[in-house]
Amino acid sequence: MGRFLRKIIIAGGLLAAGASLFFPSISHAAGDNTLSSSNPAPSEVISVAPTQLQLVFANTFTNPKDVEQMGISLVCNGNIVNLGAVQLGADVKTVSTPLTQVPSAGTCTVSWALPDGSSGAYNFTSAIALPTTSTSSIPGSETAITVVPGAPTTVATSSWPRVGGPLGLFRTLSYVLIGTLFGSFALILFAWPEGVEYQVCKRFLRLTWIFAALATFAVLVFTTAQLTGKGVTSSLSPNAWRDLTDSLPGWGILLRCVFVGLAGIVAWNPERILDPGTQGISIGSLVAMCSVFGLDRSGGRIEVLGYINAGLHMLAVSVWFGGLVLLVRVVLIGSGDSDLVQAVRGFSRLAPRAIAVVVLTGVISTYRYDGFALLSNAHGRILLLKIAVVGFMTYAMFTTRFFIGARLARAGTLDIRPAAHLRRAVGSQATAGVVVLGLTAWMMSTTPVYFDIKPASGGPVYAYVQDLRNDRFHVRFSVSPATVGPNQVLIELFEPQRIQEFTVRMTPKADGYDGYLIRVPLTRRGAALLGANGEFPLKAPGDWTIEINGTSTTGDLAPLAATLTIGDPATTTTVATGTTLPGDTTSSSAPVAPVAPVTTVTTTTTTLAPAPAG
Repeated sequence: MGRFLRKIIIAGGLLAAGASLFFPSISHAAGDNTLSSSNPAPSEVISVAPTQLQLVFANTFTNPKDVEQMGISLVCNGNIVNLGAVQLGADVKTVSTPLTQVPSAGTCTVSWALPDGSSGAYNFTSAIALPTTSTSSIPGSETAITVVPGAPTTVATSSWPRVGGPLGLFRTLSYVLIGTLFGSFALILFAWPEGVEYQVCKRFLRLTWIFAALATFAVLVFTTAQLTGKGVTSSLSPNAWRDLTDSLPGWGILLRCVFVGLAGIVAWNPERILDPGTQGISIGSLVAMCSVFGLDRSGGRIEVLGYINAGLHMLAVSVWFGGLVLLVRVVLIGSGDSDLVQAVRGFSRLAPRAIAVVVLTGVISTYRYDGFALLSNAHGRILLLKIAVVGFMTYAMFTTRFFIGARLARAGTLDIRPAAHLRRAVGSQATAGVVVLGLTAWMMSTTPVYFDIKPASGGPVYAYVQDLRNDRFHVRFSVSPATVGPNQVLIELFEPQRIQEFTVRMTPKADGYDGYLIRVPLTRRGAALLGANGEFPLKAPGDWTIEINGTSTTGDLAPLAATLTIGDPATTTTVATGTTLPGDTTSSSAPVAPVAPVTTVTTTTTTLAPAPAG
């Protein structure tokens, strides 16, 4: 809708400009009011950028709301010029609106329209000579700046690697393989100690560990590349991994690599899990390898409980899923002795307990991250799908358990026919388990409702932090120290996960100062850190308008806006005012400038992210 309105405004201005070539400088439609004078004046040539557009009408405005509802536009050299709020002067005849940018050189057309049907247009010429542009960089960053005094500055960021697809794939593989490894050893420890004597079982455990180690290392590399933007090759260096230590999820990945490596000791020699001398360290390394998944997502309500709960959830899922995979790939590949029957019976007793823990911890996680808002965001919708698949697995498990109790209750050996039947039933559950873990990896790339990104340890405590969101767009904008001079700016994109263009426009309201147009690099869900050493220059005191635009794979997103107050370094009071532009569920807008009257409904709503409890 915004683009359509802009096209209409520009088209109307261009038509008026063309008509003015054949008609007098000032024209108006039949109505009760006409334009008597203006500043800039008709046919005037200006060489200094005006701070406002001023129209003086012949008749007074009996109803001030007519001014609020009037349409006014300025088009220079085919480019629309952004205007501020329309104001009525004390004489009740003069209408003024500030210019928020420098008009382009060339023919400028002013068009206006009143609710009573009065309208008109006139031309003036802009001969403003802009200084030669210069290119520099923000100290302490890789961001190039093209400075145009009096106009928004374009901040062109370097290209960041797009590694979301490979990262999601390897994260899923890591979940599946680590879960398989832990669950297999759990089944061996509690129900099938004879498994360590089978060569096929040993080979299965070793291959699972090798691929788990490779997948986990790939997650480490691609996460580093996504975080730092240094590329996949550069992220192979341990020096690049130090950036992961700034957050708990980063620490979780590093620790998981360490514990997966330690698990190789027991995976290569499965007998260690039963040896009293090595059993403790073997079990400890396996438990740590799984439970460290609890650090993958910090934030949410009751945060300390969340780490413990997530770790228990992954342990229970691994016992259930890993046991299923071991049964399919090793135990049920054919007939066998009584120990195979004991393995199947043992898993049928172990699985219900694991399911109970999975359900309980899953309910707690749902409360922490989504509450009852499961349909309002991508994380909740994926969770609903995951719940449906887990429900199928639970039903299939109890059906299989009934079959085991009926057919293997008094069986001394495992015959070929029940083994084949069980293998098909258990295989369907294992396949569903792969889907569940894949959905879990997908959920990690989304942001739940009750989720709060914590600043990196040792990082700045931002003086200005504003969450801006609507039904499809969620951005956090942070500035520190929010005073005149060097600053650090952090821009974080949470929703949508797939975005093609992401820009932030920072415009000072004070005259004579430059603004910024930041093309945000797509890394860490679109996060960009500008002025990493606190050297992003903000020279204009007072209010700055923040406008955030994005284009997803399904089209333009409703823009977001906020007001940032930059104060004196000695006495600073930062006031955050977050709003959304027209087209959002809430809006805070000045009258737009169409060539026809329009009614503007103005509301103001601060849109803050829900604060985590506890």
